[in-house]
Amino acid sequence: MRDRATASTVPTLIDIARETRTSVSTVSRVLAGGAPAQRISRATRDKVIEAARRLGYRPNLLARSLRTRRSNTVALLVSDIANPWFGQIASLVEQNLHRHGYSLMLCNSGEDAEVEAEYLRLLPQKGIDGLIVVPLVRTKKALYDLFPAKLPVVVLDRPIPGVVTTVYSDQDQQSKLLCDTLMRVGVKEVALVAGPQHVVTHRRRAEYASQCFRIVSTHEGPAQKETGRQAFIKFMELPQPPHAVVCTNNFLAQGLIDSIEHAENPPIVGSFDEIPMMHLLPLPIVCSVQDVPMLAEGCVRQLLPQLRGDTAWKPEPIVPDSRAVTNLAFQKLGGSQR
Repeated sequence: MRDRATASTVPTLIDIARETRTSVSTVSRVLAGGAPAQRISRATRDKVIEAARRLGYRPNLLARSLRTRRSNTVALLVSDIANPWFGQIASLVEQNLHRHGYSLMLCNSGEDAEVEAEYLRLLPQKGIDGLIVVPLVRTKKALYDLFPAKLPVVVLDRPIPGVVTTVYSDQDQQSKLLCDTLMRVGVKEVALVAGPQHVVTHRRRAEYASQCFRIVSTHEGPAQKETGRQAFIKFMELPQPPHAVVCTNNFLAQGLIDSIEHAENPPIVGSFDEIPMMHLLPLPIVCSVQDVPMLAEGCVRQLLPQLRGDTAWKPEPIVPDSRAVTNLAFQKLGGSQR
């Protein structure tokens, strides 16, 4: 009767205690692990763990988090989950966190400041242990006004003055790589497809391109494929179509390329972050690519000491180098592959 009853309900610590003829407190200490478990004999520990496995015991994570005040969960708040770049970095952050016993909660602000503020207020109430955020807010005060001051935080991609626990690519270094590679094949003027200028990455990339080239036309809009498509239509109406187009992220470039594909004299496309399957496209393309694995690893490296309460740790920003990548059509123009 006991076996049938146990099989039809969720097994508890009491069931394991009965099965192993030990106390509930002993079972609890064994399954909690750590120093308390080590005080119990190896034979008893093995017996409890085997019984828990056989009965299909699963810990009540909510009850555990209420008891320990830890959920072993980290939230990652990105600005646009539709962009493959954020999907890639989220996957790598999750893998890194998993190795340290943490789960990832993925959230999307959609480049909407109100949605971002709502998440930043709500997530601490969900019991997260830490937060990695790609912010829209621009100041330290505006960010920290939205959640408890003691919450471990890492700022990703868009540095905020005064926030040291940050991981980002140097926009000037990344922009120089792209512009230098374009200049080596003789580009002197470009059309510019820019994302929202209130976003620091788009703004700085556009500024740097404007310093290096004569800008024949600019199209600004949301950092979405549709903006790139609209830009191409606009540029093709110019008296002289541009020799090259610089896009301030790869999502804009993908939209532009969707429209360029059937053009007779396609322009050279310069983009920030790699375009999927660009090596197969017959268009000349150069991308300035961020070190996504290092960015993801850096986020976890900045977060773990905060989660552990390491008072000896001295945080410093992590800024990986970027690199330029070209496809075959671009190399035929004389551009280099790096």
